[in-house]
Amino acid sequence: MRIWLIGCDDAAGRAIVQLAKNPNIELTVTSAQAHPKAVAQGLIEEVDQVVRVSHININDLARRIRPDLILIDPGEFARDFARISAGITLSEELTREIAATSDYPCLIL
Repeated sequence: MRIWLIGCDDAAGRAIVQLAKNPNIELTVTSAQAHPKAVAQGLIEEVDQVVRVSHININDLARRIRPDLILIDPGEFARDFARISAGITLSEELTREIAATSDYPCLIL
């Protein structure tokens, strides 16, 4: 099974630990940062793609990866918008929009 993990914050770290238990899972990790939390914590050596995923580019990226399932960690998006007023709400809506736009099944962690 191919799983594409978008974002590498706390929820993604917990997912990586659980997914690593199954050798039949092929995990592709994408983050907007080259050294996100999961790398700093030693859960993964590096991210597979350093790119900001949005509702505009998710399907183009997904066609290259061909995942069976997409997991989205909203923590990374929340941190990007935490400094602005109502940023958390904006972040949640953008994350939902990414999931809704995707042609592939998505779960928000």
